[in-house]
Amino acid sequence: MSLQHLHPLSLIPESERLSLGKNMRSFYLHPPANYYPLADQAADKYTPQEQPFHCHLAEQISRGDRVLEVGCGSAHFCPVIQQRGGVYHGTDLDPHLLENNRQKWTGGFFLNADEPIHESYDMVASLYTIEHIVDPPSYLKLLWSYARPGGKIGIICPDFIDGEGIPPSVYFGCTPRRLRQKIASWSLLDAGLHLYEWLMASKTWKTQARLSPPGAFWINLDPRDLATRSHTIDGDAVHLPRLEDILFWLRKSGAKILHTSRTLPDIPPDIIRHNCYVLAQKPL
Repeated sequence: MSLQHLHPLSLIPESERLSLGKNMRSFYLHPPANYYPLADQAADKYTPQEQPFHCHLAEQISRGDRVLEVGCGSAHFCPVIQQRGGVYHGTDLDPHLLENNRQKWTGGFFLNADEPIHESYDMVASLYTIEHIVDPPSYLKLLWSYARPGGKIGIICPDFIDGEGIPPSVYFGCTPRRLRQKIASWSLLDAGLHLYEWLMASKTWKTQARLSPPGAFWINLDPRDLATRSHTIDGDAVHLPRLEDILFWLRKSGAKILHTSRTLPDIPPDIIRHNCYVLAQKPL
C-alpha cells in the first residue's frame, strides 16, 4: 500500500534513502519518452495568470545578473532570463538533455549536475524540482551554497501537504492500477484496499502531515512512476513539499524571506491552492 510509504525524512533509514536516490537517478537518466513534453506543455510563454510566480521571479533579474537554475530540465526559464539581460546557467543530470538545451538556447551555459560548481550567483532558482529530491535539506543547502552573499534564492514547487487533494505520486491499494481495472480483473482485495485508502486513510495521513512540525519534509518511498515505469505529471514526486518546511530551513539558515505565495497579491485561486513560492535573500 502506497500510503505506508509516506514518512517524514528523519524517520527514513539512510539505506532506504540511498536506494530510492539511486532508483530516481536511473529514472531521470533514462526518462519515459513523454516526460519532458508533458513538463513543457505550458512553458512556451509565461503569463501572470498561469505562471505568476515565474513572472515575479523573472522580474527580480537585472541586466548583467548571473542566474543558476538547479535541475533546469528543458530550460524554458533561459530565454526569459536572457530577455531581461541576465546570464543563464542551468544544471541537470541527463547529458542528452543538456546538449539539446545548448543547441536550443544559444548563449546559455549548461552544466552536468554531478560536476562541482565553483562560482556564485546573483540568483539561484529551483522551478518544480525540489519535489523530485530524496533529501530536500541537502538540496536546499546546495542552492544556498551557490548564491552569493546578498544573492536571492527562488523556489517554486507544488504544495502537496497544505494544498488540495492527494499527491499524484501516491497510489492506493497494492498496485498502481486504476480502481476500475482492479474491479474488472476481479482483484477484490486490491480494490478494497484502494477504496479504504482513498476514502479514509488518505485523509488521516494528510491531517497528520499538516500537524507535523515545520521541517518534516515528507517523503514518498514508492512513487507511482517507479512502480509503473511510465510517467504522469508529478507521478515521480518523492518529496511532498510544504511551504512551511521550506521556510523553516531557510529561516534557520539566516535567510531573509522577501516574498511567498501567501504574501503576493492577486494570485489566481487555482494557482495558490496547488503551488507554493518562496523568494529569499542570503545575508551579506
